[in-house]
Amino acid sequence: MSRGRGGADADSAGTAAHLPPSFPSQSRQLESAGLSRDQSDALTELVARTLCTNREKISAGFVSHADLAKTVFEHEARVAAFRAEVSKSQDFAVSSLTRDAERLTGSLDKVRAEIRYEVDKLTSATRLDLNLEKGRMRDELQALRDKAAELEIKIDRETSLLKASIETTKNEALRFSIGVMVTFGTIGLGVARLLM
Repeated sequence: MSRGRGGADADSAGTAAHLPPSFPSQSRQLESAGLSRDQSDALTELVARTLCTNREKISAGFVSHADLAKTVFEHEARVAAFRAEVSKSQDFAVSSLTRDAERLTGSLDKVRAEIRYEVDKLTSATRLDLNLEKGRMRDELQALRDKAAELEIKIDRETSLLKASIETTKNEALRFSIGVMVTFGTIGLGVARLLM
């Protein structure tokens, strides 16, 4: 028992060392309230021990300022590293997209130039075909005009020949008629002379 009490005294001495300055005055207040000195010391020690145990348990549930500062620093370092990685990734993506956009723009310009060249080539070929067709049609029209002029000349010549032929026939018919009339007139005069 005395050993247990000695252990209790050692614990009470350890606890008394951790007791705030107000606990001895609390113990005296308990004595003045009617408790014996041993009872008031035991009660004060029990309350002090309970408070210390609870304080240690509560302290174990919280972190110290140094640990908190260390954790915040580590967290900020991780966030900074993550931001740097995200920024690097974004820079890489932006540069990759820029390269792709420039490549696509170059390809698009090349396609536009090729299309413009093909359209110009097709337009010039069409113009050439149209000009050739126009020339061919002009040549054909000129050939038709020439044929029409030849036909007109031929018709004029044939008409002239026909007129000349008609005139000749008319003159011959007139001459023949005159010849016949003169012959009949001569015969008539000859007959009239004979009869006379």
